[in-house]
This record gives sequence, C-alpha cells and structure tokens, in this order.
Amino acid sequence: MDKENEFENSLGKTLLESDLSKVSTEVLEAVLDQHSGVEGILKDLPVIGAIIGAGKTILSVQNYLFTKKLLSFLKGLSEVDMEVRKDAVLRINSSKKYGQSVGSKLLHIINNAHDHVSSALIAKLFVAFIEEKLSYQEFCKASMIINRIDFYDLEEFLKLPDNAYGQNGTNGIGLEELDNFLINAGLCSAESNSVSVEDQDDWKSSEKYVVKGGETLIYRTSIGTKIYQILSIDN
Repeated sequence: MDKENEFENSLGKTLLESDLSKVSTEVLEAVLDQHSGVEGILKDLPVIGAIIGAGKTILSVQNYLFTKKLLSFLKGLSEVDMEVRKDAVLRINSSKKYGQSVGSKLLHIINNAHDHVSSALIAKLFVAFIEEKLSYQEFCKASMIINRIDFYDLEEFLKLPDNAYGQNGTNGIGLEELDNFLINAGLCSAESNSVSVEDQDDWKSSEKYVVKGGETLIYRTSIGTKIYQILSIDN
C-alpha cells in the first residue's frame, strides 16, 4: 500500500471509528510537541499514526503543518455524534456517483488548506454537510473556495451586510477593491444592467440624450450565500 492510500484509508477509519470528542488543544500540543501520552493518541486517531509513523516523530516541516491542519479539522468535528458522522461518511462512500471515498477527498482538501485556521473553517462546512445544510457537492465546492481566498478577504466578506450589495458592489462602504477578490473566489458574481438611451425633453438646457443603466451589480452567489450563513455565525 503506498503512502497516499495509507493516509486515505486511515483518515476514513478515523472518521468512521474514532471518538473525536477527545480531540482538544491539549491533544494537538501533545502530538506536535511529542509530549507523553502520544502513543494513546496514535491508537485513538489512526490517521495521525499513519503520518507520524513508527518513529513517533514528525520528520518534516511539511508533516508538522499538515498534522496541525488535520488535527484542527478533526477538533472541529468533536461535538458531532459519532453515529451521525459515520452514517454521512458511509452514504458517500457507498455511492458510485462520487468516484472516491470521503477520506480521499478530505485528504486533498485539508492538504490544500492555507493553514490550521482554514482547516477549522472547512470542518464547520463538513459539519454543515453532516447536518444536511449542504449537499456533498456543495461542501466540496465551498471547501475549494475557502482554500482559494485569502483569510482576511473572507473575514471582510463575512462582515458585509446584505445591503452592501447592489449598484457598484461594495463601493458604498469603501470596500470596492474587495469585489474582484470575492468574484474570483466564487463568493460573489457581477452583472451589468442593460443600457438604454432616451431623448432628453429639454436638451437645450442639458445633454441631448439620457443614458440609463450600465451599472455593475455585485451579489452573493448561491454557494457564497450558504458559506456566509454557515461561517458568519461566529463573526
């Protein structure tokens, strides 16, 4: 079995069988700093054991950072009932529609996360999937967006009220430079009003024609709205 398959299988096993309520900040520190009690943690969380290996040490900065992201993700699932979590994972794993296991998909998503803060947000999205607030496809798309956007731009997005959108995007509250980042990430979209040209009644005292429309309208995408609803709760 190659290393990637070992990681995928061990992450799948962790999601299905591990009591994630035990994952805490103390667990994170014990694993990352090689404190006592690590062996028990490796037994309870197979995916961490697969990353650390027989030597019980994190051999590279890359492994250290990935382990931190992974534990942050698992900690975010700590309050989800194990059986509910298991049912959600098995539902996807047993479907021919998706082509890969949940463990495999999550391995790539978490690996691509900017840091442990992003992976914690992805955990909130995964909980939303488990609670059927997001479909599995929406979870995957939302995770891709989190991994694409700068965290500080995401923070600004989560603070924007509904009335920030509309004509000229966020121009009214001085955040117009943010629009392009939100659009590129997939959180927002833009369209322009149609342009109409009409004769001016009193063109001698003003312009001969009146031009209406053409303003750029910024609005949340469907997936952007769901991300906002799920992640803005804590903001």
